[in-house]
Amino acid sequence: MVGTYEVAYRGQTVGTADVIREGLYYRILARCRVSDSEIHRLYAGGEKLGVLIPDRGGLILETRIPAKRWSEVPVFSLDASRGEFIPIRQGKPFSKLNKVRMGKLAIRDGEPGLLLEV
Repeated sequence: MVGTYEVAYRGQTVGTADVIREGLYYRILARCRVSDSEIHRLYAGGEKLGVLIPDRGGLILETRIPAKRWSEVPVFSLDASRGEFIPIRQGKPFSKLNKVRMGKLAIRDGEPGLLLEV
């Protein structure tokens, strides 16, 4: 179970996940590089581990999970957030403010905006 594993995204290897045993927990340190600016979540065998954050030109996530949760090595993968992208333009009112319940700032095609999660 302890070791370094590949992280896949859209059929490509985009990084690694180091799994280290620490008592009753596994510490997972994932480092990835992707070319888009979406919000990415790390999954292990279908279980969501968390959202990667920018770090030194790539993305990183460090988390811990109870060791009893895994009996075998899961497959690590990324999934981009799905949602509606609403551009933010200087000097223009933000017409969809009433739709914003949960969103994140994002850049798509060089344009800043909000990514509303669905």
